[in-house]
Amino acid sequence: MAAVSNSVVHLTMRFGRTNLAIGTGMVYEREGKFYVVTAWHNLTGRHPDNLRFQSEQNAVPNNVVVNLAVSYGGFGASRMSVVLPLMDEEKALFLIHPSGWPRVDVVAIPFDPTGNLKMELHRFGEEVEEVLIALLDSSISNIPADLCPIQRYLVPDPAIRESWLKNVEVTEELFIPGYPHNLQDYYSQPVWKRATIASSVQSGWDGQAKYLVDSASKSGMSGSPVLYYSPKGAVQVGGISYRFQTDVAILAGIYVGREGVTEKADPQVGIVWHQSVIDEIIDGGIFEKLPFEIEINPSALDVAVNEELKTCSRIGLNNILNPKMPSRYLVRESVLKNIQGRAMPEQALEAVIRLAAIYDGPLVPDEED
Repeated sequence: MAAVSNSVVHLTMRFGRTNLAIGTGMVYEREGKFYVVTAWHNLTGRHPDNLRFQSEQNAVPNNVVVNLAVSYGGFGASRMSVVLPLMDEEKALFLIHPSGWPRVDVVAIPFDPTGNLKMELHRFGEEVEEVLIALLDSSISNIPADLCPIQRYLVPDPAIRESWLKNVEVTEELFIPGYPHNLQDYYSQPVWKRATIASSVQSGWDGQAKYLVDSASKSGMSGSPVLYYSPKGAVQVGGISYRFQTDVAILAGIYVGREGVTEKADPQVGIVWHQSVIDEIIDGGIFEKLPFEIEINPSALDVAVNEELKTCSRIGLNNILNPKMPSRYLVRESVLKNIQGRAMPEQALEAVIRLAAIYDGPLVPDEED
């Protein structure tokens, strides 16, 4: 088994003890702290582009069961399942990207492996016993325990990793370890799916820090790490070859789902957010709002639209009302950015058109005035 598989985690999103969805994530370490990195839509139950609920029941998880590997030195690794809460009374308990809009479909759940985490023990029948454990407590076995963050398995030289990311090209091969359709064995090993880079990693897609891959990816893989991986320890950057004494990986991003899927067609193209957004999320330190606060109320949306209309001229206001002009869409995007994407785009557009038609507030002068 590829050692880097130990950093991949199986996720079961739940409300209480009711299972809602399956996903994938990875253990990530930054400045001595640990996080589970996965897709935003896994934990919110909403589509990142339009805020629509992903289930017909409008289900939103309030906890996630994380199956992760704990390493015991020369004795190998063993997987354990812990329950992480996704919200308290004030906020969600996972970090989001500070840009707000366009929304980055990646999050990071902070957790402390030295503290007490909840584990559920399933007895005979339907009885469930809750216990608290410290993942890295070695007082009983006297065997040092450690987590398996992705950084443990990466090319050790950050300059080589950075150079690879700057030079990797379309058609090069990547891998996505995850749990397609919840496929796993008794030991919760992830399944590795092959992917080919289908758009520029450096230029991004739609002006954002994401790119496309050609892959037969499936549900259950959202939140998976996307990796360059060499079992022979070989890395090629431009015309330079590097060799390492063990298998190595480079984290290329986080897979979040498929693009362009309709009822009649599936181009088998997936979306990958660039790995750089992970540190931006962690360093930003912004927690997501509670589920009922994610979508702004209509009156607050109207206030935000009217504030944006104050920046328009009389000609600009008329352009908003002209369906042949792009102005209404530009104003909508500005409103969504100001409210951090907390409205459905079609509702924001409706509010822009409706309020522009009756707006009688201050305007900026037209250029010819």
